[in-house]
Amino acid sequence: MCTNSRITVSFSLFFFYALSAFGQVSNAPAKENNLYSMALFASLKEMDKSWGYIQDSYGNREQTNYHHMLIFKNSEITDNLPTRSGDYQVEYLDIQAMIDRYKSIRKEFAVVEIHPIYNEGARLRIQISVSWFMYRKKRMNLAFSDWSDVEFLYDCEKHTYIISSVKLGGI
Repeated sequence: MCTNSRITVSFSLFFFYALSAFGQVSNAPAKENNLYSMALFASLKEMDKSWGYIQDSYGNREQTNYHHMLIFKNSEITDNLPTRSGDYQVEYLDIQAMIDRYKSIRKEFAVVEIHPIYNEGARLRIQISVSWFMYRKKRMNLAFSDWSDVEFLYDCEKHTYIISSVKLGGI
């Protein structure tokens, strides 16, 4: 009986040591050279340059401030993205945080969503969209408004992707 206990304990210790050798989730610093981060901040800069002067706070809407934007949190994409780049700052909100914000300010507000990357031949493309968030009668509504398509090309000399174009669109 004592031999079986020793074997069980030995096996358990071996198992726990083996598990610790595998990669673990780390609190790595946010990467500014991440393609999603590059697309997000390039889009905000271009949107601010093209649309920043527009007064869009009519009715029950909050004025869009491209220097401080709210981002729809998507753990597969937005985790470990930076919250600041130059003059631009972002805040990542999940659905409950957006609902709480709407209840607090009682106005629709612009929220940015980062869509998954996809390839078009040798180019990579990320779409960044802006929607108006509203929550009434226990129902959430996102009204699609504007977007940015950011294209990347691979620079063989620098061994990295670079932004080749930022194209804006809107309804």
